[in-house]
Amino acid sequence: MKEQDVCIPIPDTSLEINGILRGDYNQPLAVLAPGLGGWKHDLLLFNASRYFEKQGIATLRVSFYGDDEKQRNIGDFDVKVNAADIDTVVDHARKQGANWICVVGHSYSGMAIVYSQQQAFNAAVLWDASHTDGYNEPQSKRNLEKDFLYVEELDSFVSANGPGYVLSRKVFENYGPSSTAMAKQFKVSTLVVNARESGEAMRRFGSDYASAINAETEHIVIPGASHPFTEDGAMERLFEITTNWIKNKEMDMILKS
Repeated sequence: MKEQDVCIPIPDTSLEINGILRGDYNQPLAVLAPGLGGWKHDLLLFNASRYFEKQGIATLRVSFYGDDEKQRNIGDFDVKVNAADIDTVVDHARKQGANWICVVGHSYSGMAIVYSQQQAFNAAVLWDASHTDGYNEPQSKRNLEKDFLYVEELDSFVSANGPGYVLSRKVFENYGPSSTAMAKQFKVSTLVVNARESGEAMRRFGSDYASAINAETEHIVIPGASHPFTEDGAMERLFEITTNWIKNKEMDMILKS
């Protein structure tokens, strides 16, 4: 299927969110949002768009920051910005004619979904979502101190380990209320999927989301899967669970209308 580049203006700025639409807005639409540091061409999102297409679901996979002149810098990004950008993407899709929208967020974007102020989408899927409680985990604090250096000029924590990482200071300071508190205000039907090999803490976060969200939820753990779902069969299982759930939620709306 032909893909279409999409540039979505961010309100009250000169910036844009870049995306790739696969399919048509008149189909059920899944907005695919990457984890922190990710973009529209992440393997998970790229493969999801192909799988979802075969299930009759259009996708809009997005980059919230990037190298283009009108894109935001990652140093200006935090969970509240992420959530506002999700709302901007959904609003754009509605204006283009999308009738049924599910927002799918991996990792940090999964957490950001419950921070949505507008909640103007029909369903949500959290793929191994992060959680603000993770910032208080002793191991997380030790990792930040050991692996990262705060650079005042960038207002960010920087690591030269491996491929290198940049984390805005805002990520660790501009997230209140907690994601649990925000989940209690979240009223959209939600599928929570965890990768078993991500560890007990991530599964606990998933369970917390499923318990706190103020709407119908389902919590599924995929055995043998790690955070990027790259093990043999893990990604396919993730996509199968997600598309089946999306189609069931869309059918529920049709039957209620």
